[in-house]
Amino acid sequence: MQQAEAQRRRRRILILLSLLSYFLVLSLERITYRFSADDMMNMGIYFQLGPWRALESQFLVWRGFYRPLAAAFYIPLHHWFGLNPAPFQIAILCILAANLVLFFYLAIALGCDDLTAVLASLIVAYHAGLSNLQYGIDMIYDVLCFSFFIGTLLYYVTIRTRAAALTWPQTAVFFLLYLCALNGKEMALTLPGVLIAYEFFYVYPSKKWGSLANWFRGPGIPILLSAILVVLSLYGKKFGVTPLLNRPAYRPVFTLGNFLTFHTASLHDLFGLSFTPTWRGLLALWLVITYLAWRRPRPILRFCWAYMLLTPLPVAFLIGRTQGCLYIPLAGWAIFFSVVFIDVARAAAGALSREPLFRQISPRWLFGALIASGVLLWVNHNSYLKASLVQRAAAVEGVETASVIQQLHELHPTARPGAAVVFLNDPFTDWDMTFIATLWFADRTIHIYNQRLEHLSPAELARMDYVFDFRNGKLVQLR
Repeated sequence: MQQAEAQRRRRRILILLSLLSYFLVLSLERITYRFSADDMMNMGIYFQLGPWRALESQFLVWRGFYRPLAAAFYIPLHHWFGLNPAPFQIAILCILAANLVLFFYLAIALGCDDLTAVLASLIVAYHAGLSNLQYGIDMIYDVLCFSFFIGTLLYYVTIRTRAAALTWPQTAVFFLLYLCALNGKEMALTLPGVLIAYEFFYVYPSKKWGSLANWFRGPGIPILLSAILVVLSLYGKKFGVTPLLNRPAYRPVFTLGNFLTFHTASLHDLFGLSFTPTWRGLLALWLVITYLAWRRPRPILRFCWAYMLLTPLPVAFLIGRTQGCLYIPLAGWAIFFSVVFIDVARAAAGALSREPLFRQISPRWLFGALIASGVLLWVNHNSYLKASLVQRAAAVEGVETASVIQQLHELHPTARPGAAVVFLNDPFTDWDMTFIATLWFADRTIHIYNQRLEHLSPAELARMDYVFDFRNGKLVQLR
């Protein structure tokens, strides 16, 4: 028994090394990609917040700080590397690699065999349909949220697989993991529903719940605590210091049109389609998925069915939230379709082995050939999507931001603490120059002004210690 367990562990280590190699081959070039415009805003917000307030904000979920977990990403990297995007991209690569390992073991914990877990992990490792996830540093919110959402779910499932209720120390670990997920992004709001789905499809049929009252006093406590965190988080997002729900771009509009627009666009990205399906195609697909999930009592398919329905809800009524925003929902789709693909391949191999043309070939070899064909088709399609979507989008991402940062490196301006700095003109249309300058000088006592947006009076301009302008697209220091 111990020898078999050791062999399984060695096999899984080799599997993970292969998956990570595949991931790196497709992902490594992202080190050369630039900052996006949003990175300057994001980093500027956390820089002004400061490390101690950023640490405090992790635990004050009801205060509604803007996705505070990302401060642990932006603040140290900016401190050590300034405005060089390569270390930020390397850090994201490392987190994505860790996410791949977490996902592989979650698939195993949910009941996948090694082959099914490998196929699902190939989909999650690099999905070019989720294009901005593959090049944007500003997608760190989804990347970190995935880490702790899947990590929390894996931690919970690993314990509940033994039909054991979480002890108080384990509940404390669960609570902290989920707090990090919520601090990463709003996508984590659905985890209590996902945990209830796991309990209903995996634990309840085995009659290990006992009475509902006993469940609430034991195994249900972590879910109740996570639901309380959700309520506190929603309160903060509505009434906190930076109420996200009060911003038009983050305020959901609950209409059927928004719901259908999101889900049809999601299918375009998740399946890497060249067209966007209609609502009829969406309905037909979900009828098939529901039939496959419920035709037989298979917990893994029913759980993934619920997971696929629940996890997009935080963004399902917002505009334009697809691509990398589907990173967490992708996990359920990947497992569901890998299980179904294995079933279809096994049935097709059995049918083919009874045909005269293939009668001399072992069903196992036919099954292997079908699996290999499916993997090759996915890899080729993914490579095509990478060239047509990811590389093209990355080529134009953050060009203006990179140009201004380069000019700052060449001019290399400095400012004394407490100084007032103004930029008369800049090539942006929003507050990008203010954030870039704040991060360049890296001194919270320096005040940065943007004349294009703030319209300082001549007297106020005369009091500025340092004056910069862009002349024919080139940054110059006037004072």
